Amino acid sequence: MVEPLDKSMTQEAALLEKLTRIEENPTGCFAVHIHLSQLRPNNRQPHFINIATRAFDNLINSTDAILYPMMNQDLVLVCREVMVEEIDPYIEKVRTLFSEDPLASDQDEYEDRLSTWYDLASKEDFAAFFSVSSELVVKAQAIIDEMKRTRAEQEGQNAGDPLTARNLAAINQTLQSTRIADLIRQQTCIRISPGKAGELVFREHFVAMGELKERVAPAVNLFTSPWLFQYLTETLDKRVLAVIGRKNFAELKDPISLNLNIGTVLSRDFVNFNRVVGEHASKMLIEFQVIDIFADMNTYGYARDMLQDRGYRVIVDGVNPLAIQFFDPSTLKPDFIKIAWDKAFEDDADDAGRIKMFKETVRQAGKDSIVLARVDSEKAVKFGLGLGVSRFQGYFIDKLVQAMMKSNVKPKAKPKAPAAKAGSA
Repeated sequence: MVEPLDKSMTQEAALLEKLTRIEENPTGCFAVHIHLSQLRPNNRQPHFINIATRAFDNLINSTDAILYPMMNQDLVLVCREVMVEEIDPYIEKVRTLFSEDPLASDQDEYEDRLSTWYDLASKEDFAAFFSVSSELVVKAQAIIDEMKRTRAEQEGQNAGDPLTARNLAAINQTLQSTRIADLIRQQTCIRISPGKAGELVFREHFVAMGELKERVAPAVNLFTSPWLFQYLTETLDKRVLAVIGRKNFAELKDPISLNLNIGTVLSRDFVNFNRVVGEHASKMLIEFQVIDIFADMNTYGYARDMLQDRGYRVIVDGVNPLAIQFFDPSTLKPDFIKIAWDKAFEDDADDAGRIKMFKETVRQAGKDSIVLARVDSEKAVKFGLGLGVSRFQGYFIDKLVQAMMKSNVKPKAKPKAPAAKAGSA
């Protein structure tokens, strides 16, 4: 069985308590430590760990065996008077579940990285396992503390009354008359080529939402209802268009990208904005979120074609590594596709899982159409370059651009052709 515990006791603490009782009579007792915390991040998904846990159901229901799921995702099995041969098939079930992971596949007759066995009747083994169990208790407490800190931060960020139909109108009215120009931030996308200075592709302009919330609705959590919040973003889009529309596009050196709702692009406000942009539409890129696109594919197709016909370039934003396993974003026919960097890429084998899907997406869309977004490290850049991707955006890129500016090596903007074709640079 899974060891029952009161609400104040962790599984790790229950395991130590069990070992204390076993120490009085350890004959016939052994433990198996299954190291699932050492799996690659994409294999440590909760549903996978749950399947691995349930794999032992028949064993713990039919023998004197107890399973302890650890907070770090390890499993610990403690058995009394159970034949070792009875355990092997269950361990193999787990090994099969994670067969593509090196933790499960790297095995020889002398070493098995997936599991460690302890004969608790042996004083040496008992002492070693008690030490391991004590470390697990410490790790569990660290995880609990981190969860508490994260929860406190989230509660602080999400503090306030929920956004409802009742307060929406008042907030929307406030938003229409609130100054936002000073809340517009920029993030640069650059093209990186070996041996060359970074080449500016565009500067994304976006509103700092945390600061906007404090300005228009400090006592309301704007993010409790995605649909009501989207209504507010449509008003925000109009305000952003009004601010950006004040620019002299004839003298604009660097291309600009704006993240807009599809409905905004089809509105009178965008018609007015387009009139201001005029013949300089090639200096503008319009970003659409995947969730907005899938809400109405036909409307997206119409908006995309309209923009590209007028010389704008279209970016599909919000594509994550999980999404590319289920659909090919190149079928949306944008000019660029933003795929978010995921640290799990660092741990994937060259031809496995997500990397295989990423390679296929790059092949289908064309490497010049991919922007690796949310780049937070040099590793992310090297990863992208290794797959032929050369366009990057994220906090690490911001720091890189700042360093280049300080050294007077400015990323230059590449001239844009008026025609907007998928894959254009």
